[in-house]
Amino acid sequence: MKPDTGTLRHTLHDPAYVTTLLTRLFGAGDTTLPCAREDYHLTPDQTAAVLAIDGGSNADDDITPDTWCPLHPHHPGPHYSLLRYLSNDTVVWIKWLGRLSELVTLTECTLTTTDHDTCPLFTGHTGPCPPPRTD
Repeated sequence: MKPDTGTLRHTLHDPAYVTTLLTRLFGAGDTTLPCAREDYHLTPDQTAAVLAIDGGSNADDDITPDTWCPLHPHHPGPHYSLLRYLSNDTVVWIKWLGRLSELVTLTECTLTTTDHDTCPLFTGHTGPCPPPRTD
């Protein structure tokens, strides 16, 4: 199954997503929320580096404005936040642990959630695939 990058782009730019996600999780009796750590902010040099990556003709022209970790809560290891979509199902992420960080390009996860929707994370992420957005 090919990942639906349009759905992820929409959810990351939609301020109502968190409300929708909370309503869905609590309605299903699941109170597990994303990690949501947002204590790392890109430096000007990192911003320039992300935008300088040649992502092909279908790459996003700018960086996703919301920087928060979508992994499951209490996950081991570093945090990740999506920054920019490139062509060929590749995404630029910031990976951080404390003040240490690096920019990484990762392919999109090809697994599906329990609802049979496309996972919005990267290949090899820890924990289960998070629930998708519901309208």
